[in-house]
Amino acid sequence: MATIKPFKGLTYNRKKVLNIQSVMAPPYDVISSKMQSHFYELNPYNIIRLILGKETKKDNGKNNKYTRARKFLDSWLKNDVVLVDKKPCIYIYQQIYLFKNKKKTRTGFISLMKIEDPKKSGILPHEYTLSKPKKDRFKLIKSVGANLSPIFSLYDDKKSVISKILKKEKSQTSALIDINFEGVNHKLWKIADPKIINSIKAQIKKKKIFIADGHHRYEVSLMYKKYLAKKKKSGTSSDYVMMYFTNLRESSNVAIFATHRLLKKSSNKNINDILSLLKGSFNATLYNSSEALIKQLSKKINRPSYGVYMGKNKFYLISLKKHLSTQKIISGNKSSQWKRLDVAVLHNYVLKDLLSLKDAENNIKYVREPEHAVRLINDGEYAIAFFLNPTRAKQVRDVAEKKDMMPQKSTYFYPKLLTGLTINKF
Repeated sequence: MATIKPFKGLTYNRKKVLNIQSVMAPPYDVISSKMQSHFYELNPYNIIRLILGKETKKDNGKNNKYTRARKFLDSWLKNDVVLVDKKPCIYIYQQIYLFKNKKKTRTGFISLMKIEDPKKSGILPHEYTLSKPKKDRFKLIKSVGANLSPIFSLYDDKKSVISKILKKEKSQTSALIDINFEGVNHKLWKIADPKIINSIKAQIKKKKIFIADGHHRYEVSLMYKKYLAKKKKSGTSSDYVMMYFTNLRESSNVAIFATHRLLKKSSNKNINDILSLLKGSFNATLYNSSEALIKQLSKKINRPSYGVYMGKNKFYLISLKKHLSTQKIISGNKSSQWKRLDVAVLHNYVLKDLLSLKDAENNIKYVREPEHAVRLINDGEYAIAFFLNPTRAKQVRDVAEKKDMMPQKSTYFYPKLLTGLTINKF
């Protein structure tokens, strides 16, 4: 299903960059303005200057964060700050991290993958995208002519054939990069042997590819491919995109955090009205702390269940009543797999139908930490919080295979891929 190939990646020159950790950064879409300034100050060669450049009041069509990103990359290439690998490679990428206080190791590989239209191929996204981030990333890719960070994807391999190949290869040589970044150990190796590369290519070609993280960048890569085709410049390496692949069958490879929802307003209803509406469809239990609520919520994975907080230290656990079928309460032509998603029931039944919030998507703040959500409610900045269980990897696969799309922020894969390990220059 997937056509991949090795590439001559750009990597930082260790003779010019003595502290390799100081030039790395997380993906652009998780970087706050405060974090952006921090990475700018860390090192003049930090990748932040390419993926999320600073804007100024003097910016115009000829001088802006996109044109400056191109100038930075051109300068780094000219001055050997980054070097082009001599041979086309596939890069083994390993992350060692803690998840629920347990040590986990996720291993995968980075290569180029031929860009295909998801509607006509086995490349399967699972989340809707927004136009604003796509416009931003399209301007950047047009300016720099490069993939600056890999898209995160999953494949399904019961026998872990590729994983065994990667394990053998990395055991035979030392890692080129071995750094700790924000609590995660990141390691990178190169595979240049054509026989090993061809083995991986043959195995991955049989697999469906599920995009886990980087939906906007994948769509932008497809847009860029079509853009170049119109200019009769297709057939180049820009027909491919830099992709990270890992096996969803291995539990260490897929850690997903929940993303909770806060609403600025809860229509014109008061707390008692909202509780009454919810209790019509959900069984409700009261708890006196967010910790107790989240602990009990984690046990409710077989029925759509949520934590609800509207202040005054009253935390409610609500679970859809057994006589209510998600097939019946959610209308439309979506698959049964999609309709069983907690996040789908929340957005399409609870928010839209029960609470009559037709503009819910413009009324939502997304947070990962329950304590953060509670604080914002107590401070009066938001009216109601809904806590969710994480979407499971099997649900991502099942929904994607049905060509359905989840609401925004349905998954938060952890740990994030580090940006700066390698770059694909067209």
